Amino acid sequence: MVEGMPKGEKQELRVLTASFKPGDKTVFHTHRFPVTVYVLEGTFTLEMEDMAPVTVTQGQAMVEPPHVKMTGYNRSTSESLRVVVFYASDLDTPFLDPLH
Repeated sequence: MVEGMPKGEKQELRVLTASFKPGDKTVFHTHRFPVTVYVLEGTFTLEMEDMAPVTVTQGQAMVEPPHVKMTGYNRSTSESLRVVVFYASDLDTPFLDPLH
């Protein structure tokens, strides 16, 4: 079950890809709506505030919850990471909100 989906009259669906070199990480951020991450290659680790880290590998998917502070990592020192990201949002909503 997924909570926090957009409720506007119209939604925007985005499908994005991302590649991470060994040791790369995302900015510290939140999402306004749930984000689904599917791992094409490598291992993705997500660290969320006040939660245990979640690790997903090639062929696995996870849903990132909305309004949770997080950073995603490629913890490998030698392997690349490639993911596909699926995101439904209200129109003109930024994909993420960076935190400082």
